[in-house]
This record gives sequence, structure tokens and C-alpha cells, in this order.
Amino acid sequence: MKHRAPTYRLGPEFDRKLEEFRRKFLKEGFSLFAEEFSGLDTFIANAHQDRSDRQDKGLRRTPREKYLLEALSYKMYDELNREAFNRTKDTLIVLPDCLSLDNPDCLKTDEAWGDRCQQCNPECEAFDVSELADRYGLEVVYSKRKLSEQIDHYADRSGDLAVVGVACLLMLAPGMRAAADVGVPARGVLLNFTGCEHWNDETFASRFPLEQLEAILEEKYGQVDQKADN
Repeated sequence: MKHRAPTYRLGPEFDRKLEEFRRKFLKEGFSLFAEEFSGLDTFIANAHQDRSDRQDKGLRRTPREKYLLEALSYKMYDELNREAFNRTKDTLIVLPDCLSLDNPDCLKTDEAWGDRCQQCNPECEAFDVSELADRYGLEVVYSKRKLSEQIDHYADRSGDLAVVGVACLLMLAPGMRAAADVGVPARGVLLNFTGCEHWNDETFASRFPLEQLEAILEEKYGQVDQKADN
């Protein structure tokens, strides 16, 4: 007796179709994002020529295909998590260290479950995020290396938490998967570029489109007026 598959049944042509889809995805993706990814090939080639003892060679040698894959993964997760994200009561905003204008000499507090911006520099984008979070009554922390443990801590404390993360193209989708592992719906915003030490000899502040973060919060909570000047 042939069992009826409840979800899917792969036929003999599935692998061929999947390979065809993979090739089409890469060809069309790199054509569509040719401008955005124009520096990838040179950077990766130089990373493979690097004979130094730096510890992040593997990250710097990430194949170009993974950039495209993680970009699509982020977008898929963001849409899949949208309803669950909007239904939760609390939202935690998680930022990367490289967003700090004064990194590594940033004055953020050193805390076990995520450093916190002290809003010391109005020109720093973390300052703007903190102001936006204040309008919505939300917490903002910098990401920890053990991200799933960090998110789990705030989820346990809240009981009804969602996360919105800001991260680079290679880190955002994995971060959203880490949140899912502890049962927390996550949305995200990609950095426009990365200024951290993994990609640059001299570090500088990364940037991201703040209006995208604001749109995510407005969709969930509605529009909140800015605080009146004292």
C-alpha cells in the first residue's frame, strides 16, 4: 500500500528542478544586485591571499553565493515572522557594536545581558535608535556573542517578547534563527555597509536605514509622537 504523504513527496525530477532553480537564483540575483555586490569578488580574492595570523579569515573568505543566500533568508524570515512579531507585547531592539560612532572607545555600559547606549554622541546612529526606542518605551541592547542566551534572558523576563535586530548581511538571518531557537519571533534591518574590524583595516561606524526600524515599530504599535522639547 502506498502511503499518502501529508506535506510533500519528492519525485525523480525534484533534484534536477532544484538545481535549475539554484542556478537561476544565482544568475538573476547577482545580475539584479550587481551594483550592491560590486566589491565582493575583489575582497574575497584578497582574503584568500592573506597570509596573516588573523582569526577571522574564514569569515572574510565567505563565498559570494552565501551573501545572496543570507540576504534572501533574512527577507523570508522577516516576512514569515511578521504576524507573530506584531502580536507580542514587548519588543527588544538589538544593535551591533559596529554601529557605535566611537567604537571601540564607546561609553556604552558593560552589562551581562547586553551593553547599553548612554547617548553620549548625537551624531551616532545608536543615539537615534535610543531616542526612537524611548518614544515606544522599548529596551535597546548591544548584541552579545551568545545571542540565543541573551534573547532567552529577556524572553523569560518578559513572557511575551519579540526582537528586532540590526546586523550585517551575513549575521542578520543567523541571528533571526537564533531567536527562533528560543521561541522568539524576530524581524530585522540590514546594515547599509559594515565598518567593523572583520572587513576593514581601519574601523568606522556602520550605518543602517533608521526609517525601516521606525516603520517596523509603527506597524506594530502605531504612530507615536516625538517627545516635546523641554
